[in-house]
Amino acid sequence: MKPLWIVLGVVALIIVLLLFVGGSYVSTKNTLVEKNEAINQAYSQVNVVQQRRLDLIPNLVASVKGYVAEETTVLTNIANARAGVLAAGNDHAANIEANRKLDVALGPFFRLQEQYPNLKSNEQFTRLNDELAGTENRIAVERQRYNKTLEDYNVYVRQFPNSIWAGMAGFHYRDEYFRGDAQNSVAPKVDFSK
Repeated sequence: MKPLWIVLGVVALIIVLLLFVGGSYVSTKNTLVEKNEAINQAYSQVNVVQQRRLDLIPNLVASVKGYVAEETTVLTNIANARAGVLAAGNDHAANIEANRKLDVALGPFFRLQEQYPNLKSNEQFTRLNDELAGTENRIAVERQRYNKTLEDYNVYVRQFPNSIWAGMAGFHYRDEYFRGDAQNSVAPKVDFSK
């Protein structure tokens, strides 16, 4: 009877050991799946912000170009109408006609002034730069979050005993970090002598 208890004890120990190993494998694999998906989500967020930049740049540049073109046309028309008034001199009919043309030229200017109280093209360029700087900051933050998520995954994959289960489940170290431009490691030369 004693050998039967020993056999049952060994079988129970093997079952407990198998349950522990199986539970460890399942738990590790579930965590690896979760961390892998977190990497994919973080990278997706980087793509969203980068797509925003791709969409933003042409739209802002087009609006700035349109604004500058409209402002240039309006100001050119005003300058030409003013020159016509000066050229009309003392001729009343010519002066009235030239002033009428100046009134027509000033109409769009006043409409622009109502739409843009500070009618300055450089403000549009400033806006473009601000939007791009904000977008670049968002991209940097999202890339940093992605790198941190990838680091968390890579540490988990390389820790023991996770490294055993990760290899069996097909999860490996991922070297997909966003890195700075190598050219940025060279300091620019500044010359104040000029």
